[in-house]
Amino acid sequence: MQHERYVGFEIKALSNLLRRRLMSTAEHPQGMLTEIEGVLIGYLCHNKKQEIYQKDLEQIFCIRSSTASRLLKRLEDEGLILRSMGEKDARMKRITATARAQALNDEAERRIAATEAVLTRGLSPEEIDQFLATAEKLKRNLLREPAARGLEDPGGGLE
Repeated sequence: MQHERYVGFEIKALSNLLRRRLMSTAEHPQGMLTEIEGVLIGYLCHNKKQEIYQKDLEQIFCIRSSTASRLLKRLEDEGLILRSMGEKDARMKRITATARAQALNDEAERRIAATEAVLTRGLSPEEIDQFLATAEKLKRNLLREPAARGLEDPGGGLE
């Protein structure tokens, strides 16, 4: 079946609009946090009671050790994280978010909630549920098919 519009193009355009809206209202005096920095701070803020180490972050975010080191160094220099002796293993440094990071995260969550309200305005709960179910199927399709094979069968079926 031929479509006048491509699903992938519409998803990319929507992603661009969403990122632009979220970033346009972001306030950070030393400059913008990168997406991974914001997500990492969010993770630390939501998991305060856990002991989190660099190795944990490498696994959770699928990043290399060198990337994690640079990322954590920058966040530490910005006063957004602290590294301290771990209780379970004194050889490793526990990573925690500072009060400043918590304030940035709280503001980010407010922006996300406001954007979500704008994004879903006029949609019924059923429409939102259907969109989320469709998005999940699209993700499964992409995860199931290797990129090269996906080019061989552009009309691959949805479930």
